[in-house]
Amino acid sequence: MVFDFHRLPTILLLGALVPIFGFLYRSNRSYRVRLWLIAWTIVLIRVIVQVFGSRIGMSETAVNAIDLGGLQLTGVVLLVSMTRIFHDASQRWPFFMMLAVPSVAYAELFAVGYSNVWVFASVGIVLGLGGLFWVIFYHRRNIERYMLVICLIVLLVTFWGVYRTIHGRIDLGFYTIETATYALAGFLYWYSCRRLSPGVVLTSFGFFAWAAVFPAFYLLDPEHPAAVQGLVALSNLPKFWVAIGMIVTLLEDKSRSAQIAEAQERATREQIQRFFQVTSRLLSGADVAGFCDEIADIVTEASNFQRAVILLTDDQHDLYVAGVSGVGASALAKLREEMSKLTVDAVEQRCAAGQKLGPQSRRLHREQIEDICFLPTGAQYPRTPFWEDGDKVVVLFRSPRGLMVGCMSLDEPREVQRVNAEGLAAVEMLCADLAISMENLHLQRQLVLSEKLAGLGKLVAGAGHELNNPLTAVLGYSEMLCGSVQDEGTRRGVEVIRREALRMKEIIENLLRFARQTKFERRAVAVSAVLDDVLKLRAYEIKRGGLKTALEIAADLPGVMVDEGLLKQVFLNIVSNSLEALQQITAPKITIEVAQQGERVHIRFSDNGPGFDNADRAFDPFFTTKDPGKGPGLGLSVSYGIIKQHGGDIRAYNLHPSGACVLIELPIADGLQDVLEPSGVAEA
Repeated sequence: MVFDFHRLPTILLLGALVPIFGFLYRSNRSYRVRLWLIAWTIVLIRVIVQVFGSRIGMSETAVNAIDLGGLQLTGVVLLVSMTRIFHDASQRWPFFMMLAVPSVAYAELFAVGYSNVWVFASVGIVLGLGGLFWVIFYHRRNIERYMLVICLIVLLVTFWGVYRTIHGRIDLGFYTIETATYALAGFLYWYSCRRLSPGVVLTSFGFFAWAAVFPAFYLLDPEHPAAVQGLVALSNLPKFWVAIGMIVTLLEDKSRSAQIAEAQERATREQIQRFFQVTSRLLSGADVAGFCDEIADIVTEASNFQRAVILLTDDQHDLYVAGVSGVGASALAKLREEMSKLTVDAVEQRCAAGQKLGPQSRRLHREQIEDICFLPTGAQYPRTPFWEDGDKVVVLFRSPRGLMVGCMSLDEPREVQRVNAEGLAAVEMLCADLAISMENLHLQRQLVLSEKLAGLGKLVAGAGHELNNPLTAVLGYSEMLCGSVQDEGTRRGVEVIRREALRMKEIIENLLRFARQTKFERRAVAVSAVLDDVLKLRAYEIKRGGLKTALEIAADLPGVMVDEGLLKQVFLNIVSNSLEALQQITAPKITIEVAQQGERVHIRFSDNGPGFDNADRAFDPFFTTKDPGKGPGLGLSVSYGIIKQHGGDIRAYNLHPSGACVLIELPIADGLQDVLEPSGVAEA
């Protein structure tokens, strides 16, 4: 038996190509390259069996079965590697088996000489219609026009092949399956790459030439054996075109990946430089809220996203729009309107359910956010695993204490493939700097206020003690004069002196209390009970002014360790200030919220008045916005001293867009449960 030396170059070439694909797979461990390695291994096995099968005792039928079955399996493997379905882990192997089993079964039955045309026709129908149904069902939400055209062509080819099979041409059914398989692989290969590079063109052309071999066998006249032998000799060329084209394509992809990586690295460096400018301004003490529009512009210019919205929390922890870029006027107006229903808790809840990209960034789908803050967009994107129409990326601003102090919403990406942790790393670093800067600015303001009030406390304490001695003499001598003077006019003058001296004594006592020089007795007190007493004391003024009061007390609230009388004085001072501020307001309202935060109870007094003229000076002694004669301006300063003396904290700030708020934090008292207003909300 003579050895076919003309087949030796084919074996040697395929024997070299398979290891090349193996090495390429080591550097590109994708399913596509893995399938290519499997396919060319099958091709090598086919050729080896064709050459050596009969020499090692295999029957002609067995050789044909391996040859034709391997040929069809190779086509299916290469075809499936080009589809999107195979990238879906849940669909990958069922789809492969749906195509491989009937097509290989047809080839094996044909190879062994089976002759029942109805079995072949049934297998052809299962293959054609099953594959079409699977493709249409998988892409049902976003089926493209080219898919419909291909499905129609495959449907016509299936019925033509089945028709010829029923009429006794089983070989035509086999040729039809082979032609459709390799032609579809060629088209999908080009469509998946969509570029006219040498590798893509050579591979696609090779697939089409490979597919054309089977109709050529059908069209050739078997009475011309020379032409048939020539076609057999040339039939291996398309295989090598495909293999070489695939290798070139992988090298092209690697080169393009390197170029893209270099471009992305350059863009990242530029992005970091732009962001560093922002960070430098933050380190110099600039207020974040003052240049958020500029920050948003820098983000849209330097990052992958064309639109950015920066939301910050105000002193009451409510969100507001601080900066935008790439948003039209009408969309911005709608966004500001929707801010009324967007809360910090809502953002954190939605982000917790979103897809995590980085430590503080989440990708949210349209259905997750359209009910709270949906910003319409005109950009349309093909459905990909990276992005869908209406998606947004939200990057949270987390302070070092773990509190959310704002967020940045990003959408309309320029490249959807870069919507990942690596693409968002620089943006996350910027957002972290913004959060730290906001926290530092807040702490700096608190430190300045504490130092200023501490200095004032020392000053007024010393002055108060120095004034007490002469004031005591004034009071003593005025009382003596009242008892000894007979003239009525002189008596009235002495009474005025005595009365004003008593008023001075009260002011000095308030100053000393502000300076924390007074003694007090602490015990466990229910905050709700104190509030109830205070509101009853001011019930007449509240009713006369038409004020609406809302009392919101959390369930199972613990008590606080305070001097009840002093705490009542603090609450009275704050409520009195609100009543004064709301005199000229339509539909005035005071809201009092009480809740536990960790080891402290937070009491929040807020109103819808004009707010503080200067919230940073709210606790300064003698600082007041009241008309002359309405008060010395010691109410909040005294309250500050009382709360600090109890180990608590008190802050004042303005609300957005209007209103004032005073927040008091007091340590909880163990063993006391505040049970007033168990429903949590009370209104008057």
